[in-house]
Amino acid sequence: MVGNLSRAPKKLEKVLVVFRRDALKVRKVLAAEGFELVEEKPDFIVCYGGDGTVLFSERKFPGILKLIIKTSRACRMYDYDLNDLSMLLSRIKAGNYQIHTEMKLETQAKGKRLVGLNEIQVHLKLPIYAVRFSFSVDGKEYDDLIGDGVVVATSFGSTGYYKATGGESFEKGIGVSFNNLHNRKVRSFVVPEDSVINLTVTRGPALLLADNNENFIELNAGNSASIRKSGSVANFIYVSRT
Repeated sequence: MVGNLSRAPKKLEKVLVVFRRDALKVRKVLAAEGFELVEEKPDFIVCYGGDGTVLFSERKFPGILKLIIKTSRACRMYDYDLNDLSMLLSRIKAGNYQIHTEMKLETQAKGKRLVGLNEIQVHLKLPIYAVRFSFSVDGKEYDDLIGDGVVVATSFGSTGYYKATGGESFEKGIGVSFNNLHNRKVRSFVVPEDSVINLTVTRGPALLLADNNENFIELNAGNSASIRKSGSVANFIYVSRT
């Protein structure tokens, strides 16, 4: 089982809806179940959309409890369908829910910091120029790598872009998948959660990215970045369907 489960700590009454599609049905069900719709300081958040909506919501409201109502394929045990919402809210109101925590990653470079729930990645800035970089973690060193970059993922993000670049989904640790290396082949691998990854660009330009965050850090030759487990976590509402 990915992440950790703990019991509900308090009664949830105030809710904010984050959505990419029309959320009228969601709002109607929330109101019918007696929840107070707010725009700030919510007890929990309903994320109505796909994984991009969840990532945006966690970035804007870090750490606040989130209930995921998917408009796309459900991937996790705490992903739910809109048809489940009334049942979910009834159980949440009664305190019959648990909190599922997921680790996040953080990266630092050039005096700036980014946090990601899915992944941190270094990616070429210009499609006509590959990135050259060195990479080290837990005593393993990879020098003079040439390619599109590297994806460093959490278990939460291991079914996303990490998997698309050759990684396999995993339940614990930090995943590393090199993106379209030109000069050598390195299989994806997973390191312990307390590992620290260090990377230096030897020829850029490249972008240091966190999830779908439009704020990024540009890396040029000589710039370094570190990637590690964040001190913050994401919290999701889990309600048993039985």
